[in-house]
Amino acid sequence: MTITGSARRGGITVEVAPGGALRFLDLTPDALRGGGPSLARTILGLVREAGAQANERAKHAMADELGGLGEDKLAALGLTQDDALTESAETTEPERWRV
Repeated sequence: MTITGSARRGGITVEVAPGGALRFLDLTPDALRGGGPSLARTILGLVREAGAQANERAKHAMADELGGLGEDKLAALGLTQDDALTESAETTEPERWRV
């Protein structure tokens, strides 16, 4: 079973594993027209969004298997992140998490 998160904007698509490791990056010619600094900001933002999504999916999958995880265990696994990103990831997913 592979758990990932993905995000897409402005001709850029990223896929990230739990913990933030970039697994896939696709750039269209349109994405390159904005220049380096803009491209870098957008990629980093998408990686954060996709990472939050992947972390939420991993948390839910692990909680289902292990009967819940405390914040200390989540931190040890590298599955904590900004609360706003967590809320954003949770609102984009169905009630039952897809893994």
